[in-house]
Amino acid sequence: MSKEKGDAKQPRAKTEPGASETATGFAALANAMSAPPDMPTEPEAPPMAVAPADGKPEPAKAETSDKTAKAEPPDEKKTDDKKADKGEEKDGRTRAATIAIPVDMSLGEAPAIPKAGSIETPAFMPGPNAIPGGTPQDPGTVPGSTPPGDSRSLRRGGEFALVYRVGTAVISRTGVSGTRGVWRVVEYPTSSSASNAYAKECSRFVAEGFSDYRE
Repeated sequence: MSKEKGDAKQPRAKTEPGASETATGFAALANAMSAPPDMPTEPEAPPMAVAPADGKPEPAKAETSDKTAKAEPPDEKKTDDKKADKGEEKDGRTRAATIAIPVDMSLGEAPAIPKAGSIETPAFMPGPNAIPGGTPQDPGTVPGSTPPGDSRSLRRGGEFALVYRVGTAVISRTGVSGTRGVWRVVEYPTSSSASNAYAKECSRFVAEGFSDYRE
């Protein structure tokens, strides 16, 4: 019998094409099924503040930024001082410069006070909102001549009557010479109605015996 040589080639197992890819796919599927399901990951906890050596926690520092920081209101006192230096008031109007009067400056003498019973030339005829106060018995002057227009100065013995119209108001003053007398003001809705009332008032005084004053 003949001996076979040791280096004789042994027959190799034949594999079909695609068999290795199929085995690899089955192995990967088996590993995926046996592996535990993925668990949701928890968010990382924020870092803990480290206390200092003395054991007292540090106060939290307020975070500020230039964008969120509020602008400080302007100092009103400084603003007023600047306006005062420029001669301006708080409302923006220009302040007028004033000059003090010297102490030794002569201002002249005061006008003489009219004596009671003296005649006014011309007659004093204030508006409806400027009637002087007082009582009928107070000392006063007597109305004299009046300017042309709706105004008349009348007399009857020692009595006087002054009647005139200012806009829609008819004003009269009656009394005894040397006294303040009685002031009377009546407002009317229109100038024409006030003019008619003035004419009627003059006619009433004339009917009572008063006549126009003559210098």
